[in-house]
Amino acid sequence: MSDANPKKRRWPRILLGVSLALNLLVIGLVAGTVLRFRGDGRHPPAFGPALYRALPDADRKALHGELRGRHDGGSKSRGEDFRALAEALRAVPFEPGAVEAVIEAQAQARAEVHKSLNQAWLARVSDMSDTERADYADRLEEVVRKGDRRRRHRD
Repeated sequence: MSDANPKKRRWPRILLGVSLALNLLVIGLVAGTVLRFRGDGRHPPAFGPALYRALPDADRKALHGELRGRHDGGSKSRGEDFRALAEALRAVPFEPGAVEAVIEAQAQARAEVHKSLNQAWLARVSDMSDTERADYADRLEEVVRKGDRRRRHRD
């Protein structure tokens, strides 16, 4: 005798659930991409790079040269700092204070470079005429209005 109630198959329901989940995933990815890359300028650029990008070409090249000079001089000490950090990380027993000293030295070196670059930037802006500074302010507003495309893509 045959059963009046044949066994219901579960695989169509499972397949339907998986299909629904995949559709929702695709919709979420598309919506996220649209929101992320819509280019509405919601993400202003970082302060320092915006100041740099708005400068006239000649001033930007001069500051770049100053940065390169500082960067080349600091790369040797950074190499030494990485070696010191590797040694401190391998030390047994581990001494967090030694790692912290290397990290603090690097932070101080970065702060000194930033301060000197800020001073060089301010000297260049101070040397501008009133008209040049007003033009620079316009370019700066444009850089900020456009936002940082690279940052927006990383968020």
